[in-house]
Amino acid sequence: MSGPAELDTKANRKKLRELAAVAHERELSAELGKVEQEFARWRRGEIDPFELNDRIHRFHDGTSRDLYATRGLRPHQAVARAVAYRILDRTEIPSDILAAMETVIGFFEQPLLEAD
Repeated sequence: MSGPAELDTKANRKKLRELAAVAHERELSAELGKVEQEFARWRRGEIDPFELNDRIHRFHDGTSRDLYATRGLRPHQAVARAVAYRILDRTEIPSDILAAMETVIGFFEQPLLEAD
């Protein structure tokens, strides 16, 4: 079983895998965009090649590894995390799936709320 019983239909499991892939691609693309900005700063002479290399290294050892680790989440967990982190909008999730995941979304939202 992939999560709550309501999510354990073939169609819902497939949709969750699709949504998890979309979320991962969006988050990775956004983070790579930040690295791309560092390359632009280097090209403009704002940072030297050593600083650029350091930022690439930090991306690789930090953000990239963190994102890779999210691939270990079950699809319903990855989607709930993506909703909590505003990577996926609630309107992108079928209502029956969203309703079944509210508790899991809350689990991922709680640390964000506590940080504010």
